[in-house]
Amino acid sequence: MVTLVLASQLPFLAGPRGAVRGLLAPFESASTAAVGGAGAALSVFGDIASLRADNRRLAERNRHLAAELALLQAAGQENDSLRRALDFQRGFGHRTVAASVIGRGPDSFTRSLTIDRGSADGVRPGMVVVTGAGLVGRVREVAAHSASLQTVADPTSRVNAYAVQSNLEGTVSGGPGPLQMSVVPRPDVVAKPGEWVLTSGIGGSYPRGIAVGQVVRFERRDSATSEQAELAWANDLTAVSSVLVITDFLPR
Repeated sequence: MVTLVLASQLPFLAGPRGAVRGLLAPFESASTAAVGGAGAALSVFGDIASLRADNRRLAERNRHLAAELALLQAAGQENDSLRRALDFQRGFGHRTVAASVIGRGPDSFTRSLTIDRGSADGVRPGMVVVTGAGLVGRVREVAAHSASLQTVADPTSRVNAYAVQSNLEGTVSGGPGPLQMSVVPRPDVVAKPGEWVLTSGIGGSYPRGIAVGQVVRFERRDSATSEQAELAWANDLTAVSSVLVITDFLPR
C-alpha cells in the first residue's frame, strides 16, 4: 500500500501514470456509459411499472363510476315511472294496487309479465293493469303473493278501442311486432300517424279512456270490410318496472 501511495504521488512517475490513465480512459468511459445506460433502463422500467399501476387504478375507478352511473340512471327511470303512475292514479278515478314487475315471459311470443301482488293483496283474475303511460293488459293467473299478466302485446289479446281524432273504432290485437288495430271503415275518414288510440269501453272488458298506443301507419282498402292501423304501444315492455292493478273494475 505504501508503494502504491508513493507511486501515485512521486513527481518523476507522473509520465508513466499519465500513460496508464490514457490507456484506461476508454475502459473507464465505457464503464461509466454502461452504468449510466443501466440506470436509465432501470428508470424506464420503473416508469412503465408505475404507469401500469396507475392505469389499473384508473380502470378500477372507471368501473366503479360506471356502476354508480348505472344505478343512478336506473333509480331515475324508476322514479319517473312511479311519478307518472302516481299522477295517473290521482286522476283516474279507480282504486288501484301498485305492484312491481318481478318476471318476464321466457319467450317473445306471449310477452307476459309477473308482478309481486296476488290474492292476498286483493288481486283477482281478469283485473285490468295499467301504468302511467297507458294500458298494460289484464291479470291472467293469481297466487297468494304474485300474479301473471297477459299484456296487450299477446297475440290472443283483444282490446276494443277508438282513435281520438278520427273517432274510428276497432279492435286492437297483439303479435310479435307492432300492435294491429282492425278498424271499422267510415267513408272519407282515416286515422293519421301520431293519433292516439284509447280503450272504448265497448263490451265491458276495459274501462273507457285508457291509452293503448299511437297510430304509426293506416292502410285503407276501399273494397275491404275493415281497415288496418299499425300502432306503437303506449308502454315499452322492456322498461315496465311497476304497474297499477285496477281493483274496482271487473270485466263483464
